[in-house]
Amino acid sequence: MRYEERQPDETLARYVKCYWYLERDYSAVEEGETLWPDGCQELIFHFGAEYSVGGQVLPSAFFIGTLSQYHPLTAEGPIRLFGVRLLPWGLRAFREMDHRTLIDKFLPLTAIFPEHEYELAELIAQLAEAELDKGVALLTAYLYRHFQPETKHTAMINILSKLYRTPMEQDVPISVAESGYSQRHFERICAELVGMSPKRLNAVSRFNLARLQIFFNPTVDIASCMGQFGYHDYAHFSKEFKRCLGITPKEYKKWLLRLRGSGEGSDPEGEGQCGEPK
Repeated sequence: MRYEERQPDETLARYVKCYWYLERDYSAVEEGETLWPDGCQELIFHFGAEYSVGGQVLPSAFFIGTLSQYHPLTAEGPIRLFGVRLLPWGLRAFREMDHRTLIDKFLPLTAIFPEHEYELAELIAQLAEAELDKGVALLTAYLYRHFQPETKHTAMINILSKLYRTPMEQDVPISVAESGYSQRHFERICAELVGMSPKRLNAVSRFNLARLQIFFNPTVDIASCMGQFGYHDYAHFSKEFKRCLGITPKEYKKWLLRLRGSGEGSDPEGEGQCGEPK
């Protein structure tokens, strides 16, 4: 398996978390992928074998909305893909829409950008022949052609960025106070911008930090990891893992230890939604 990331330039970095590239042969994998909630949305362009989720065969270019729970993803055979990982509010820079309608949705990109149909067809054809750096350049050019940075909620995005990036330092009450909005108004704007409540955005971010802690150090003490990321009992910690990953923290730890023992598996920087085997 080959997985690589590239960072966007300073202007797009406010909305785009990264570009990523994957080559993988699923015919050699006994189990499928698990896509887990990380607050982000994805633009995916894939070639080779077909992806399926929930019995739905996905087109060559598709969109993954904000996930509220884990989703199994299946494929048979080799796949090569380019992805654009949008930050939770990132789509607002390219399409103004209520993100709540996109929760747990897997949609053709033409459903999000119907007026881009011919442009997307051309982009797909170019990406099919492109190496990594050329592909990133093509994707960057596509994004800039449709870039309309959010201006109405600039201050709110700054606050949500802290809530998402530093969830242990910036909790919801601090964010509400910083915004100057009422609790209800803050929650409404957050849900419109990112598709979920501020409490859930914070929780998803904490889960991913805890997951990464276990991923990079599978021998970590679970109780210590819980406390570090604000989980006060194992039942709560386990429930969050089951919702987001389909397994408990202890099962995840055991899987990693078994995988490391066999010398298999990789998840560079722990970021790849399609990069980590279940």
